[in-house]
Amino acid sequence: MSGYDWLDDDAFCATFVCGLTPHEALARLGIEVFDGDDEEGEIEEGLISARSAEGGTILSEENGYAGTLDEVLRPLSAGTVTASVFVNVNRLASFDHDADGRRILSFDPLFPGDEDGIPEDYLADRVELGLVGDKSEGGLVAALLLAERITGVRPNASSDIVAAHGVLEH
Repeated sequence: MSGYDWLDDDAFCATFVCGLTPHEALARLGIEVFDGDDEEGEIEEGLISARSAEGGTILSEENGYAGTLDEVLRPLSAGTVTASVFVNVNRLASFDHDADGRRILSFDPLFPGDEDGIPEDYLADRVELGLVGDKSEGGLVAALLLAERITGVRPNASSDIVAAHGVLEH
């Protein structure tokens, strides 16, 4: 996944948060924030890494799912927009987009189904990226691109480095 080499190929959750720094995004979750990579290898569960990105922050979890939870997305999206892409080792996946504390769009990027009820604003992007219909061709890479388009948050050179991280108990 070009530009996302720091994501685990088999199981990850990436949450794009527009307009917030890594520290601000983690602080909205009410978790203790620590800088750098010092603790990363010592924590087995609930680790959320925050990376600087063009336009905001990308939160990532290896084999995690916090970015799919309402109690996480609601405070993160207050006054801004978020989009999360999740997949686990069993190939269960989701795409969730929230704005100002409420869910706007949710679907499975591996099996997106039909386009009924999708806001017109996102239908064109989903069609272009191959994220509609029973025979979706886009998958996770397309879902990450849709998250970029919706939030305006894109990885850059500094996204390879964890700016801060914390542990979220859920």
